[in-house]
Amino acid sequence: MRPSTTKRAFSFSLLSLALLASGMSWFSGFASHKAHAQNVAAAQRPEPSAAEMASRLAAIDAMVIRRMQMFNVPAYVLAIVKDGRTVFQKAYGYADLEKNIPATTDTVFGLASVTKSFTGVTLLSLVDKGLVNLDDPLDKYVDGLEGPYRKLPVRWVASMAAGVPSQLSREVPWDKELEILNSTPLASEPGSQYLYSNFSYRLVGSVIAKAYGKHYLEAVRETILQPLGMSSTATTVIMEPTGRVAQAYGDGQGQGQLHPVSYKNPAVTTAAGMLASTSNDMIKYANGLLSRQILSPRAYQLLWYERPPLTTGEPNKWAFGFAAATNQAIGGFHQVSWNGGTPGVASLLILVPEKNYGLVALSNLRKHDVYEIGKTAHRLFFTGAEGQPEPPAQPQVIVPGED
Repeated sequence: MRPSTTKRAFSFSLLSLALLASGMSWFSGFASHKAHAQNVAAAQRPEPSAAEMASRLAAIDAMVIRRMQMFNVPAYVLAIVKDGRTVFQKAYGYADLEKNIPATTDTVFGLASVTKSFTGVTLLSLVDKGLVNLDDPLDKYVDGLEGPYRKLPVRWVASMAAGVPSQLSREVPWDKELEILNSTPLASEPGSQYLYSNFSYRLVGSVIAKAYGKHYLEAVRETILQPLGMSSTATTVIMEPTGRVAQAYGDGQGQGQLHPVSYKNPAVTTAAGMLASTSNDMIKYANGLLSRQILSPRAYQLLWYERPPLTTGEPNKWAFGFAAATNQAIGGFHQVSWNGGTPGVASLLILVPEKNYGLVALSNLRKHDVYEIGKTAHRLFFTGAEGQPEPPAQPQVIVPGED
């Protein structure tokens, strides 16, 4: 059954980085060695039999179909990798309802805030190379900062604990954005609390560009995309859906009537949410991270386990593009994950390093029920049961526009 639609003018575009091709929740605090040992012990539990795993994968497939119909989801692409192999990958529904174009594993979807993981990994690669010190003040890499923003440690900015406001203007050049930032008070005392901030990752992108000596996108391409062979990952900048680019949809604030929407991703979200990719490419990304091809062992420790403690003594909840947690719903395994969303875009990336496992989900409709499809698949894979749904998380990289 195809979802219902209403006609509406739309423009979406993908600027397909020829430069990119050639040559983007669950929280925990700082992971102690004891917690890490417990996670390793959990990872040593016996694997399910082949018959049991086949049953779980069939249950995942049936669940996706059922929930897509229930929640009127136009397209959904789900992939699961384990030990370097793709154990499940399937595209459902339509990338473009009006043009009757089915979704495929090569359909391009926006990643929204999953982009932040690419930014975090690229930043840590520069730390590995000695080009960035996480304790350096921000103004060592970002020109034009004033007041308290000048001396914010890069580590806190990359951990969203620096007090940088979440959103500023989205329609002005970078120098004007800095003027607005400089005239805006810190949202909290630096280092005192986690505060989700898209603009923090705009600043991290500038750190990367200055330290690397090239544009942020070139740094991502040369650090991640090119080594992993991710030739279909690009940037969402200008418009026009094509046969490969998914049409974005809204559903009338949850009323169920689908309509095309414009996907806008201005400069402020560059390193926070501007990437787009395919299921096939995101499999390469998940496997590349899990096989530890990109970073040093110390950098992976920072990426997956350690969270810089806050000045209050409380653990931080987020760093370098991922939230980390010991997820009891899947048997107590340690996982890192993040999701992203804008009108017409929903993305989810989950990694369980000790199990060499990754899940990627992409859709062209953003709402809580869409994210829950992927999280339910995650629980089914580990336990054979759908489990309890999670409460809605805060939206990520919300771009103004009717949804």
